[in-house]
Amino acid sequence: MSRPLRNDNGIALVTALLFLLVLSVLVTALHYTTILEHVSSRKYQNSQQSFYAAEKGVRRGMGWLAAQGGPPEEALTADPWFFPEPLDGAPIWADAETADGCTNTYYIEHLKKEASTVTGHESSKKGTTTSTGSLLHYYRITGKGSSRGTPAGTVVLQLVTTVTY
Repeated sequence: MSRPLRNDNGIALVTALLFLLVLSVLVTALHYTTILEHVSSRKYQNSQQSFYAAEKGVRRGMGWLAAQGGPPEEALTADPWFFPEPLDGAPIWADAETADGCTNTYYIEHLKKEASTVTGHESSKKGTTTSTGSLLHYYRITGKGSSRGTPAGTVVLQLVTTVTY
């Protein structure tokens, strides 16, 4: 028959070591979670900046299109960034801008034109003329935004709009 040990010398040391081990595991887990939260919030911030840069590109494209006095595809002197032969055959205009580490680019594609009836839908009334017999032009504006040069944070927005000339 064995006798129980009555010598409890060193139990405080073992208890302290176990407590320190549990505390170290908890601190390591907290540190890992904090790092993941930081990385996640940075990615979210970059994605938001990219989205707003893309939206700014779309708005800049709309502003450029609205500033034209007539159909840009029929202009005799094209801007230097005009690409006369895109892949699908439609005229494309593009411009890029970088500010505060974010880049926004817009591309404007002329899709088609058709006869406009001013009494028709609201979009046929926009443009530089409201006379019957004018042409309704359809454009696709693509805005592309990226934040801090990260390709993974690139956002692309598209908008189809009409202008009557």
